[in-house]
Amino acid sequence: MMKKIVITNLKQESGFTLIELMVVVAIIAILASIAVPQYQEYIARGRVAEGLSLASSAKMIVSEAYAANGPSSMVEATKNSFKFKPTTGVNDITIEDTGAILIEFSDAVAPAEHNLLILYPSNNPKLDSSAIDLANKKLAEAWAGGWSCKGNGATISKKLLPAECR
Repeated sequence: MMKKIVITNLKQESGFTLIELMVVVAIIAILASIAVPQYQEYIARGRVAEGLSLASSAKMIVSEAYAANGPSSMVEATKNSFKFKPTTGVNDITIEDTGAILIEFSDAVAPAEHNLLILYPSNNPKLDSSAIDLANKKLAEAWAGGWSCKGNGATISKKLLPAECR
């Protein structure tokens, strides 16, 4: 009787197959295609919030000018009292004759034709058409110092605005 001797020289292979690696790469690509636009919108919304924060000093200057002079040209009343230095997200902040504050964002936030936000003096900020012209000497009502970002003229996308501006 002869014994059979079987020699097995099987090594246990480790690692991933090409298909497994391709599936992982595809999953990562799908997740990245969803995450990158969301991240870019998140950054843009943060820069819009930065612009609103930077405009707070302009709002204070307009409020002080109105308190000191009443209805008058805000360009003259605020002359030399507001200077703005551009940042990464905000190109310019200007005070209009009516007291409105224009915030122009950089291309990093929105394209050039769609990057303007306007803050209007208003006694009822929740209404779209409640802007008060502070240069009008015959105001129907005194300005209480409120501000609205819901008026006409803004070109920035509504999805980038804070909730109170939508």
